[in-house]
Amino acid sequence: MVLILGCKKDKVPCTTCPTGPGAGCEDIQNVKHFFYFKVGSWWVYEEENSGLRDSVYVTSAAENPSNYDFDVEVYSTYQDYYYHFWPQYGPTLGSTCSQSGESCGWCVKVFRSKYKPGDFVSQATCFMFQPIIGNKDYNYHTSIENYVYVNDVVDSMIIGTLNFERTITMFEDRTIMEGDQPTNHLFSENIGLVRKELLDSNEVWNLVDYHIEQ
Repeated sequence: MVLILGCKKDKVPCTTCPTGPGAGCEDIQNVKHFFYFKVGSWWVYEEENSGLRDSVYVTSAAENPSNYDFDVEVYSTYQDYYYHFWPQYGPTLGSTCSQSGESCGWCVKVFRSKYKPGDFVSQATCFMFQPIIGNKDYNYHTSIENYVYVNDVVDSMIIGTLNFERTITMFEDRTIMEGDQPTNHLFSENIGLVRKELLDSNEVWNLVDYHIEQ
């Protein structure tokens, strides 16, 4: 599988933001570009080593068009589990945030849970916005100090024959809902999850086909 990364893109600075890496301005509602997708959207992933495929589709979606808020649920046919995504607003130290407009720094974190009827697996932070390399958030674990990190930000990426825009790599020390192992999840703007790396299991799931309902 061909994986090509683009260069890192600097944000446009503004007078309301602190100085430092990743401190440019961006509309806080852009967090939705990574997670809010309407019913009718679907994605197909293929595992590099086995050729197994997983079809994922949106089962419910809602948003507040006036601010950052959204609520999305998707279903994985291969895993037979639902994933639920929703944001939490909360400015962090050094950030300048608005719930509905231009913001800078880390202003929102996105939660993800995994479940099916009769089996709730876990809930944890999976994303921070704005995504600034090095930012991390604590996720509960019974035996280790577990964090999820913004590991990389590139302005474009190619996976196989598919081209993607800004792509964020989120690394977690131990992702309970993915077999309690270190993982990388790559989220691309306007597409969502494009690649999942389960590092102990030696599994890499790449997006091979998708449809985003407009």
